[in-house]
Amino acid sequence: MGKRLRDPVNRWFARQSLIGDEDILAPENLPCLAELQREWRTVQAELAPLLAERGAIPAFGKLSPDHRRIANTSAWKSFFFEGYGFKAQANRARCPKTATMLDRIPGLIVAFFSIMEPGTHVPRHRGLTKAWLNCHLGLAVPQGPGRCEMEVNGRPMRWHEGAWLVFDETNPHEVWNETASPRVVLFLQVRRPMRWPGRIAARLLYAIIRRTGFVQDVKKAIEA
Repeated sequence: MGKRLRDPVNRWFARQSLIGDEDILAPENLPCLAELQREWRTVQAELAPLLAERGAIPAFGKLSPDHRRIANTSAWKSFFFEGYGFKAQANRARCPKTATMLDRIPGLIVAFFSIMEPGTHVPRHRGLTKAWLNCHLGLAVPQGPGRCEMEVNGRPMRWHEGAWLVFDETNPHEVWNETASPRVVLFLQVRRPMRWPGRIAARLLYAIIRRTGFVQDVKKAIEA
């Protein structure tokens, strides 16, 4: 039922959008991202000791079993700060400056360091809803040799350290890191700016999803 409703509901959300319905959006559409971009070196400094022991950081598929189709190896790791209002207190304590800045972002749904080891490939997939936008802040971006990029609707996109890449995850997208070094971004999902009917519907959707087994699995993992 959810899959049948996804496309018509997303077409309605697109009509509610105050910032258009492009595959890739300008970060300036989301002023809440500006502080993290200014302070990206601070975030990068808090990331550094984690990378030195990243073997202990769990695989994304382990934290979120619903994503195992696209995250079925330990090559894609995730260091969670929060998800759907549930906070990973131990992780936040290790990166207190980053956590404080995240707390100032209105409409934050998910936040984690997304670490992709050499050889990572995330197959083509698309996300659930246009009510939220995916935002990647580049923190460690290998320059090659080898492919390190994402395709959104077949359009190649590359990360840049200290810059945001904002996209609509309901478009098909695929990710590669074929370099010899890890690729790390600060991954956020934030609410899309919308007219008031869209905002109300997005809050209702959030409340429903927050109670699903999918989110409860994430809650158990990040609060463990």
